[in-house]
Amino acid sequence: MRVLIGHSMAVLCLLLLAGSPALAQTQAQAPKPPTAVTWAPAHRFTDHGLEWVWSAPAQVFLARSEVMVSQYRACVQAGRCSPPKALDGDVRCNWRYPERGEHPVNCLDWSQATDFCEWAGGRLPSEQEWEAEASDRGRRRYPWGEEEVSCARAIQTEGRYGCGKDTTWPVCSRPAGNSVSGLCDLSGNVWEWVSGPEGPEKAVRGGALNFGGAEYLGATGRVTIPLESKDYDVGLRCARPAPP
Repeated sequence: MRVLIGHSMAVLCLLLLAGSPALAQTQAQAPKPPTAVTWAPAHRFTDHGLEWVWSAPAQVFLARSEVMVSQYRACVQAGRCSPPKALDGDVRCNWRYPERGEHPVNCLDWSQATDFCEWAGGRLPSEQEWEAEASDRGRRRYPWGEEEVSCARAIQTEGRYGCGKDTTWPVCSRPAGNSVSGLCDLSGNVWEWVSGPEGPEKAVRGGALNFGGAEYLGATGRVTIPLESKDYDVGLRCARPAPP
């Protein structure tokens, strides 16, 4: 009889607890086990000398900066890339100037840009990926927000090319112009090659030292140029997919 009474009391206590608001709140707040890995913009790593940053808007890793001369030189030394154009007297092509190792590599065509990104374990970003990061999926007019473009945020034409220097600047010289994920120079310094449909021309994105205004330096700024172009105002940035 004592055992039956004890068992009945235990059942009653459990029933009362089940109806308790405190218990219900505790159950509601209990964390659910994750069903998949969730990547966040804080995820970053370094490989082949590039700092890769997770872009939540684009859902890919993007190189934090435009590819620098020093980084491209490593690919040439590895026998996987060919040197950019470097004409005597062409002061805007950075390759032949040792002091410009941290400037964006320029004066290279689409195939050379593709070769570098493949060597670095990635590829050129698509236009959709590039613009998703630059505009925060349509929420920003410029990579940094809505403030008008100026030399405080982008290396562009303001009086003279390159904010008065007539050349590119070292990458990440304008942190006030960084994008939502912390990428540098998505606006200005050099145009960036992107992937696209087969054809004699490809798009470049983001504007450059010799352009100004929202039409070119905004998050939707683009022009198309021949695949073989090796202009001083064109460089590259690489992308790579998330791990499986």
